Amino acid sequence: MSWLSPNPDKAWAERAFLLGSLAWIAAVAGVILTGALKTWGDVGYLAFSLVAASTVTVGPLLLRPKGQKPLVESYFFKLNVFAFVLVFFGTFFGTHYFFDLMGMRYAFPTALVFEAAVVGKSGAHVPIFMYPLTQAYFVTYFTVLVVLDRGISSRLGLGRGGRALLVVLLAYGIAFLETLFMANDRMRDLFSYANKPRMLWLGSIGYALYFVVGLPAVRGVDEIETNWSVRRVAWHALATSMAILLLLEAWAKLVGPL
Repeated sequence: MSWLSPNPDKAWAERAFLLGSLAWIAAVAGVILTGALKTWGDVGYLAFSLVAASTVTVGPLLLRPKGQKPLVESYFFKLNVFAFVLVFFGTFFGTHYFFDLMGMRYAFPTALVFEAAVVGKSGAHVPIFMYPLTQAYFVTYFTVLVVLDRGISSRLGLGRGGRALLVVLLAYGIAFLETLFMANDRMRDLFSYANKPRMLWLGSIGYALYFVVGLPAVRGVDEIETNWSVRRVAWHALATSMAILLLLEAWAKLVGPL
């Protein structure tokens, strides 16, 4: 079995997302390594985040073959809808859990913020540019997770228990790697964790909750049954968001601030 979906439309989208991911990853690495992002304000951050998001939302459409199913019926559109719902939830509400529980700190020189009015006790704010930037991140993460889950579980012949363990390991791996690469010394003036080692090894479990719930919810979209409606995808994303919220609350009570 291929790493990519047996559904041609979904397989094309997975290739397109992976190719687009290379573009935004290179761009993010470039502005971090050069320090360019330290000179920006609201306009610069927002413009950059929109360009990054375009690599998985708009750009691949320029290469979309003619004759494919209508865009709103395509997996390309459906995964973006799923990610959009989780991005809104995770940025609007979930960021405050990272501020309060995981010691995350933003120091971006921005005035444009958009966040929940009640959730959060740290007094930290969520820059609006994080929404499109996180769209790029989550489309990539869920594409990589679905591809790896499919390929590894097929090659190893994993049963239900083995596949559940694989989901946990993949989720933790994605969370750990993002923390490792983004909370680096070059970003310390703008983005950091109060205790990075503790965040890496323990906090990554908390972040992984997004993917432990999200991967099983999204991997079946247009995989065997290829006519998932956008409404069905959106409901799955909303249910996923509620489950993540409950798990974050459980994390707050069982683990507390790092």
